[in-house]
Amino acid sequence: MKTKSVRLHELNKERQAKSKIIAVMNNKGGCGKTTTALALGMYLARTGNNVLFWDNDPQSNLTQRLALADDIQKSDRLHKLFKNPESPITAVKIVKYPYLQRISKTINGVGKIGLMPGSHYAENAADSLARDFQMGSIYEDEIGFASIHHFFKNHLDSYRKYYDYIIIDTAPALEGNILNKLAIRATDEVIYPIDGLEAGLGVRQILNWMEVQTKDSETHPNALFTMVKYQIDTKNIADNNGMTKYHRNSVYRVFKDAFQDFVCDNGVREKRKLRASLAGFGGRTDYTGLCEEITVHMHSDRENIFDFIKQTDAVQEVETGLALIEAKVRKRRPKFFIPKYIPGPVDPVKLEDAKSSGMAE
Repeated sequence: MKTKSVRLHELNKERQAKSKIIAVMNNKGGCGKTTTALALGMYLARTGNNVLFWDNDPQSNLTQRLALADDIQKSDRLHKLFKNPESPITAVKIVKYPYLQRISKTINGVGKIGLMPGSHYAENAADSLARDFQMGSIYEDEIGFASIHHFFKNHLDSYRKYYDYIIIDTAPALEGNILNKLAIRATDEVIYPIDGLEAGLGVRQILNWMEVQTKDSETHPNALFTMVKYQIDTKNIADNNGMTKYHRNSVYRVFKDAFQDFVCDNGVREKRKLRASLAGFGGRTDYTGLCEEITVHMHSDRENIFDFIKQTDAVQEVETGLALIEAKVRKRRPKFFIPKYIPGPVDPVKLEDAKSSGMAE
């Protein structure tokens, strides 16, 4: 079956200059990375922007959510990019959804949607290429790249001519994951979904990791924290101006107090109906408000999060606040004991004697 081609015209210089590469990251699995990436990309496409979904997770959940099954065209996926760096062949596909609706009051129609399909073999292929660079099997004067990071970023940047936004979905891993290292060095913005206490506890780890990975880069990516898939609400409270403000939950308040404008006020509560659907294809959901806010933040003239961290105790404040929440949550925690392994079968008489003498529990 012959695949139809779709024309994609180069964006004007103004749109190219405003283009952004966005990575959705969190070291915790199941916290809403793929759904947030999907919802954000679909929202941006529905407002007339060209969007390229880039599936950097070997599990390829984003690819599956976009309806490209694992057993279709396995060769035309992300791992192909790393197989032949001298002449990288694009595996990007244009995806057209007949039921995707533009958001009302949007001047333009729905933008073009591209997909770099994920691959279960991408991490191994990238690791292999990185070793080739390190061992000198690939020479810069032959292909024009000094490292796999330079190669990946250059290739990703080449798509800015055609897409307003490139959204990278990432794996729930940091240290040792070559695909996440490539993503963080190529991105302009990191979206950090938080679904609860456990996802928030890793904030110091991911911020430290981001800074280490990008320390030699000319610019650091910025970051936004978003509350998604949260389950427990708090009551409405009044802000300093007496206006009623709806706060997500205690984890949200800890992050908002510490990181201020780096935390989105809009959130997405866990709903079975929303979870079961493909977020963002039509109508207005909690994700719509969140994506609107993310877009405003990304294009605002705001401080970089690494500069903010150096000037404040935000990370320590978050850790202290979350520790208090954790203490409340785990009041009735189990007790833990060191096991003593006793060979041979249990002697009921000796066991009863030990219990009566207080030597056994």
